[in-house]
Amino acid sequence: MERVRRPAPAVFRSKELDEFIRGLDPGDRRRIWVEDMERVLKENMYAGDLIPRRQIPSYYVEHYGVTNLYRYRHPEGYRSCYTLFNREGLGVCPTILDLMTHRAYERRFGYRSS
Repeated sequence: MERVRRPAPAVFRSKELDEFIRGLDPGDRRRIWVEDMERVLKENMYAGDLIPRRQIPSYYVEHYGVTNLYRYRHPEGYRSCYTLFNREGLGVCPTILDLMTHRAYERRFGYRSS
């Protein structure tokens, strides 16, 4: 079955991620990854992997009030999570919540690492 493709009217970042990215040099690989992700999500807001609702960590529900969560894979094992919010006057738009190492991602999701 083919995955749904839908362009996003706009792509947003969480306040925390935006502050982190703005503090990086323009050529920093992590900044480039997030900017690339924004371009990909602008073309297709469903580009990430949907995380089943029962597996959404309480952190995201408590901090951002999410009801849906997607995982996006970056190079070098980094991960970002994003959610789709309905924004007044725009419609449904992705908001990138974070950028983390694979190890931090596993901890946040409660996966065991050996």
